[in-house]
Amino acid sequence: MDKQLVMMGLIRFLHEFFTVLWVGGLAFMSLTLVPSLSKVLGSSEKNREMMKMVTRRHRIWIYLSMVGLLVTGLLLGRSSPSFMGFMRFDNLYSSLTAVKHLLIIFMVVIALFRSIKFAKKDQAEGPRPNKINVLLIRVNFVLGLVVLLLSAFAAAAA
Repeated sequence: MDKQLVMMGLIRFLHEFFTVLWVGGLAFMSLTLVPSLSKVLGSSEKNREMMKMVTRRHRIWIYLSMVGLLVTGLLLGRSSPSFMGFMRFDNLYSSLTAVKHLLIIFMVVIALFRSIKFAKKDQAEGPRPNKINVLLIRVNFVLGLVVLLLSAFAAAAA
């Protein structure tokens, strides 16, 4: 097997793995964890403690994914003849990729805000901040789905 093919296959695999890790984690939290906690624990202090613990643990994987996606994304972009550069709109592929990058930047800001605001061990938290945390998880999940859709169309356009 060609060495270049193996390298690009591994880079693509890692890029998709980091995407699954981040967006899949958001999907799990939005579609399974939050509704289950609400059903079992209501809006109790235990629910808020659990969400805080999950947020603290999940952020490690999000940070790893952010770095991994940045590195693998740079390598993939350099290897694609359709990619004209960061935030360029010269062709359909680059335009879709530019919009995707804007959404990812917004996702990173939300993730960093959540990490700073909602994962502190000693922070007293009432129901309102917990609702904001859940809303931000859901917003990031929807943005992640849009990023996946744009990625699919960009791959088709390449």
